[in-house]
Amino acid sequence: MTRSMADTLLLRHVRQVRTDADGSSVTLDVDAIRGVQLGIMPGWLTGEPPEEQGVETGMPNLPHLDLPPTDVTPYALRVTSPAPATVRLTLAPSGSAALDDDGTRLGIVVDPAPGPVPLRVDEGEGEVVVTAGRVRLRVGRHPFTLTVEDSGSGQVLLRSAHRLRQVAGLMMAPTALVDASGLSLNLELSPDEDVLGFGEQFGRLVKNGQRLVLRSEDACGTGTGLAYKPVPLWHSATGYTGFLNTGAVVTADVGHQRPSVLGLTVADDAIDLYVVAGPSPKDRLTTYTALTGRAEVPPLWAFGYWMGRCRYHDREEMLGVARTMRRHAVPLDVLHLDPDWLVVDRLNCDFIWNEERFGNRRDFVAALEEESVRLSVWELPYLDPASPRFAEAEEKGFLVRRTDGTLAAIQKTPTPDGRMRALVDFTNPEAAAWWQEMHEAFLDDGVAVFKTDFGEALPDDAALHDGTPAHQAHNLYPLRYNATVSDAIRRYTGRTPLVWGRSGWAGSQRYPGQWGGDAESTVVGMQATVRGGLSYALSAPGLWSHDIGGFFGPELTPGLYVRWTQMGALSPLMRAHGLRPREPWAFGDEALEVARRWVRLRYSLLPTLWQVAHEAAAHGWPVMRPLALEFPDDPVAAQVDDVFMVGSDLLVVPVFDDGTAPVRRRFYVPEGTWHDIVTGKTYDGPRFHEAELALDAMPVLARTGSVIPRIEVDEAVRRTDDLIGRPWTLHLFGPTADEHTLVGFDGAPLHVTLSGDAVAATGGQPVQTRAVRHG
Repeated sequence: MTRSMADTLLLRHVRQVRTDADGSSVTLDVDAIRGVQLGIMPGWLTGEPPEEQGVETGMPNLPHLDLPPTDVTPYALRVTSPAPATVRLTLAPSGSAALDDDGTRLGIVVDPAPGPVPLRVDEGEGEVVVTAGRVRLRVGRHPFTLTVEDSGSGQVLLRSAHRLRQVAGLMMAPTALVDASGLSLNLELSPDEDVLGFGEQFGRLVKNGQRLVLRSEDACGTGTGLAYKPVPLWHSATGYTGFLNTGAVVTADVGHQRPSVLGLTVADDAIDLYVVAGPSPKDRLTTYTALTGRAEVPPLWAFGYWMGRCRYHDREEMLGVARTMRRHAVPLDVLHLDPDWLVVDRLNCDFIWNEERFGNRRDFVAALEEESVRLSVWELPYLDPASPRFAEAEEKGFLVRRTDGTLAAIQKTPTPDGRMRALVDFTNPEAAAWWQEMHEAFLDDGVAVFKTDFGEALPDDAALHDGTPAHQAHNLYPLRYNATVSDAIRRYTGRTPLVWGRSGWAGSQRYPGQWGGDAESTVVGMQATVRGGLSYALSAPGLWSHDIGGFFGPELTPGLYVRWTQMGALSPLMRAHGLRPREPWAFGDEALEVARRWVRLRYSLLPTLWQVAHEAAAHGWPVMRPLALEFPDDPVAAQVDDVFMVGSDLLVVPVFDDGTAPVRRRFYVPEGTWHDIVTGKTYDGPRFHEAELALDAMPVLARTGSVIPRIEVDEAVRRTDDLIGRPWTLHLFGPTADEHTLVGFDGAPLHVTLSGDAVAATGGQPVQTRAVRHG
């Protein structure tokens, strides 16, 4: 942005209304005029008559009103309805390309109109009313204001903050304001309006009182105030979800500076806002993901137990871990290999396999397979000049350059040797194909999955091959990076792809999975991890996970390792990983025994996780869910960010403690009767409960009326493959329906009919089922 602070503009007056012939859009021409502040006084003043602006001219200490000129800068507001219960508001300077965009130019929105709704436009003297199905937009002519309502009930969902004033009557939060920071939209927060979302944020789930800068960063932990995967999407308790379709940095001030204002500043000259109405956040996420894409269900093995370390140094060390897991009868599906597989391995990935450490790659994968383990391999999108492939990439134009034409280097991520690291330009089709082709040999040799690490370091003056503006490029880089690798896996294997990504932005949910980055190995690190996962679930719904035990920090205690493992066993994906050993035997015999029990519990619940994953893929919902998603009418639920749901029927209560002695845990239970699937104890809600929990205990509660399919897991179960063909047991909690359709492990519908304790099943695997009733 080149505008100076002295050139602040306020959008004030609707001059003209133009409706397309087919009724699909309406454009309102809006005049912007200069705005100024009076010395040290908060608030804004224009050159319009003071009385017209609401200024209290009788105030005894009102400074002299030196009114600015009223020269007009033309803006336009384009209104469409690309999906049911959705209104899209594109606000930009007149003639801007953003006004002609169908929403897909940045690659975040993949379906520009999944269910377009025609508009009805009614022009009045004081306002323009645009109705699109169940959503009604009221645009004030002078001053320019915005109000979105439910057209059926008339309930106000969103209102610009134009009514808010300071003591002298000056505008505190003009509807739309343009300055050196970009284009800002100010929305009024109602007295009881909680705001949630904005991606993977590690603070409290309710964002009121927080100021968030949405810029994908190498956060260096979960307690730094930075975010790996911010998303410009939020949910309001008034009944709408807002989404800003942008790659630019967004600053969201949620009642931080001004307690009654949600201030949204986009570092761009345009705002592209989608407002989705709906009875619940789940309904609204379904609409949002129809626009931006949904996560597919990865192979069953992805839901097993993963083990990693930064770093395993050679072939024998990894094979030793696999064999020891088998000796201790701990199920394991994936072993992860961090950068030691590379010859040049410090913030570099050139796909040159280190045979000195790991031998022939195909033989190594085969040796792991003999231990019933698959291989995950680390990567990042940066190249070290010391790599033999660097010169080729630079010569062919595969590396990002700056706007001045020089080669770009990563930003805000330190390098161990002080050398620059270049970035692959995934907007160049030839560069993307080159990167994908280097994966092919790995996939041919049997590598199962790639951990797409980093991706947050694109400099702010990047000049990408496809012409993406520099101010839009940074946050879009993680999306394009993960898309490139995900598409390579799909192309070369023919199966549903899976990556394990750290960085992200809006739309990242369609490239599962993601993990929560480098959490500290402390109780607060575990707590921040849960909050980050719940916030991300509301913004990029799909498959998310975390490093069991945390990645770094104080020496991990046996108690915290067990507590984190318990939580991981009920997470969407389950991976233990850190700078130091995360294998369960490293923490003593008691930790090994308890961890093994919880890993086996996870495998027994894989039929349930499988159902939730397919439900998430079908509807655009997360697997791990905050209570606010399932109980939006519960006035307490939004504030609860220390428990989570798995789907609609399982409530998980992590225990935040690093000792081995029993601990008392206070937790909230929503409406209904809930049954602990391990102990059988019941809890009634809605209310808080308190329980004393030994080291081996963590409440996992099933809702009355639920059907929880499980599978028997014994010492013969080495990995998920060993579950296929085994009978399922349907655990019925309280009265349930007699007819159910599940998804078998083969992906086919499994139709189940209950008659007493008898079960008849047809369709997908397995066809052998039985029922056990509880309560």
